[in-house]
Amino acid sequence: MKLSVNRNTVWCDLFVEELYRNGVRYVCISPGSRSTPLTLAFAQHPGIKTYVIVDERSSGFFALGIAKKTGSPVAVVTTSGTAVAEIYPSIIEAYYQRIPLIICTADRPPHLRMRGANQTINQVNIFKNQIRFFADIGLPDISWKGLKNFKGKINDGLQTALEKNIGPIHFNFPFEKPFEPDTPTDKFDAELLNRFSNLDLQTTLNKIKIGINSKIPGIIDLINKKEKGIILCGYKVYDPDLVKMIDRLSHHTGYPIIADGSSSLRFGTHNKARIVNNFPAMVRSKEFLNNFKPEIIIQFGGSPTSNVVLDYFKNCDAIKIIVNKFGDKNDPSLTAKFFLKIDELEFSDMIIKQKIKRTNIWQNRLSELDKKIETAKKLFFNKTSFNFEGSIVKSLVDILPNDCNLMVSNSLPIRDLDFFASSNNKKINLFVNRGASGIDGINSTALGIASSSNKPTVLLTGDLAFFHDFNGLHISYKYKIPLIIILINNNGGGIFESLPISRYGKLFTENFVTSLNLEFANFVKAYKGEYFEAKSLNQLKKKLFNSTRVKKLSVIEIKTDSKKSKEIRDKYWQTVLNKINSPVNVIKNR
Repeated sequence: MKLSVNRNTVWCDLFVEELYRNGVRYVCISPGSRSTPLTLAFAQHPGIKTYVIVDERSSGFFALGIAKKTGSPVAVVTTSGTAVAEIYPSIIEAYYQRIPLIICTADRPPHLRMRGANQTINQVNIFKNQIRFFADIGLPDISWKGLKNFKGKINDGLQTALEKNIGPIHFNFPFEKPFEPDTPTDKFDAELLNRFSNLDLQTTLNKIKIGINSKIPGIIDLINKKEKGIILCGYKVYDPDLVKMIDRLSHHTGYPIIADGSSSLRFGTHNKARIVNNFPAMVRSKEFLNNFKPEIIIQFGGSPTSNVVLDYFKNCDAIKIIVNKFGDKNDPSLTAKFFLKIDELEFSDMIIKQKIKRTNIWQNRLSELDKKIETAKKLFFNKTSFNFEGSIVKSLVDILPNDCNLMVSNSLPIRDLDFFASSNNKKINLFVNRGASGIDGINSTALGIASSSNKPTVLLTGDLAFFHDFNGLHISYKYKIPLIIILINNNGGGIFESLPISRYGKLFTENFVTSLNLEFANFVKAYKGEYFEAKSLNQLKKKLFNSTRVKKLSVIEIKTDSKKSKEIRDKYWQTVLNKINSPVNVIKNR
């Protein structure tokens, strides 16, 4: 039976159905004329939820947030031209975090490229440095040969995004007019639809397996011989099974767990007896560095948030082993000896099965020092003003509702979380954009997380990151997505106060401190949100509680002074150093 069809419509309907069959349930669309066939195909699919977002950059980060929260692939659609370039920042972040975004860009036909055609740029593999797969789909060809080739490209891309090399992929779709389904272009054999749907090209997907690294036996032997080790847990998603396995690995080897602030291991009901929170404080002490010298470091996840910890790894003589499923080289110190391409659960299980005789002396000494620093920290913050960034972060972790989502912005907020957040038994689902660690798209990412959850979602951010993504707030207004934003406003450049450039007086203030001098309340109200300025911990508690019940965009601003905060930080580090360097607390390397 021959049907009168629009080839663009058939092409995109088949594409969207393939995405649905492979787990895509969400799409973020920034509309345009050239992308009409893609937009219609997604919008008319009953199983895919559509978000229409004007700003492409915001759309990409919103999709990133959905994918992070749901663990499923999310599609992003743009029209041709500079619209394509706008989603690049979110692709970069997805690339380094291995988040499966399915990027679908419309394009002019090949014969119009490089000819001065309107809204036409070179989109062919435009993201090549930060994409896991690219295919220029070619103009729609609804012959059997064309459809078979089309499905092969889709299949190759999805296998990459979801299994082989997880991360963002890019399909570029050239289209010729007409775009609308009520304007036929071809006679089409309906039987081809069934043949296309039944065409199975996924025979290799379930056969993909990470091979056992040939270095594993030697690593096992090293761990058997080296009593002094540590396990660093950097940023990544740690599911409950992996958390339990890492605790067992720590118990079996006698190696304490250094829980980076971005790792989420400090929060939850799991055993924290072997978790160390205050390693960034410890390594500031020369006395500690001289006496605490591990022989081996096992790293899961990303590199440390804190530069002082990274410098410690760079300068110590320990054998460093980076473990992850894809063999990613998460070692900016350039000192790792082994990169093991193996699943973290599988690696840990292999070590645990070995007979290792260990005492807990090494582990217990570090845990005891960590507890003493916690005591000193508590005493210090009991005497510290609320309007210090560290106090705000430490207090926020304590007063958050149980089983909530917490998105933490880059720059100062994530560092303060790493420095000052203490372990607790509260379930906090922690999210960070530590792939490229930019401050762009933070609001949109948090809204993507909130849209995919029925739990309260809180964003901890600074004034520059908040300003950088004002457009993202429109998503909350349009789709009635509740988000609570804790906005720490130090009027720009707070993190630069801790850098050597801050010594340069006027040159520093005029070129690095990007003071915005904005009344954020006006912007929040423009997006129909609720605004409140908190000047005390009690006010923050009250407003945070009320905001969880309002179910809309709520911004709680806390104004701070970056120079005073720098003074308090310096005082805190000196207080902790005194505690670490006390003769009774010094850890000996034995």
